[in-house]
Amino acid sequence: MQGQRRVTDFFASSSSQKTPPLNCRRPIFELAGSKPTVKKKRMRLSVDERDSKQTILDVGQKCGGQYCKQCDMMYSIENVRDVRMHEEHHNRQVGIKRVQISSSRLKLWLRKGCKYLSKQGYVFRIRPDSQSSLKGKLEEVIKDFVNTSVGFCADLSIWGWDKRRTVWASIINEGSTSYIAGIAITEPLISAQCSSTGEHISDGDPIIGVNRLWTHPTARRMGIAQEILDIARKWCFTGVLVPRHRVAFSDPSDDGRRFAEEYTKSSGDSTKHVLIYAVTK
Repeated sequence: MQGQRRVTDFFASSSSQKTPPLNCRRPIFELAGSKPTVKKKRMRLSVDERDSKQTILDVGQKCGGQYCKQCDMMYSIENVRDVRMHEEHHNRQVGIKRVQISSSRLKLWLRKGCKYLSKQGYVFRIRPDSQSSLKGKLEEVIKDFVNTSVGFCADLSIWGWDKRRTVWASIINEGSTSYIAGIAITEPLISAQCSSTGEHISDGDPIIGVNRLWTHPTARRMGIAQEILDIARKWCFTGVLVPRHRVAFSDPSDDGRRFAEEYTKSSGDSTKHVLIYAVTK
């Protein structure tokens, strides 16, 4: 079975690129033994008419590079086209229009769907065989927002080849507005690996695999991801409350790893033991 791959796996390494991609993450660590920066002679901006040596200016490099953390996009503030593209991308990723839910549709899902009350709204549970219109809405959001936000291909399979995954969606209310604030895709596991020690965990006790975890930019730092996983731990296995340290994460991003370390750590234990696992299609 072919493993789940990130979008960046299909392109050349960053060392072979002349310019950074539009959507990239900055490295956490500096490479040991990297060459020190060589100071270059600053070019003059004015040219003396009698100076035959200075005929052109090197303007090949873009200036004004800007990284937007909210929508995870790198663009040039000196380039009108880049600024416009960023504005469109930012509004699409950060605005709630595409994830907003009408009151009539929410009432329908509350009547017919499997839901759990949360502090800020509801967490819905969707299985592969669900006939609810919520399933179609969540599949759309996952393809348009979730997959690319966590670094995967937009058309990556949601339910997996064995159809054992479950989608958990947090829908919160802000005044008269309701919208999808977070999504988690989980799957039952029989084994996982400790990222810090390399130890293989396969003792027969339940393990929850977090295939993908996403929170809408508007709802970040509100505890949405933690709330979804807490409900998933309680209801994923009938009659079993899965401990936090038995939650495993698949190929987490930098932000995802930091969340996982904070979520799974034991009280009073500063050691960062995060379970990870490799997923298939």
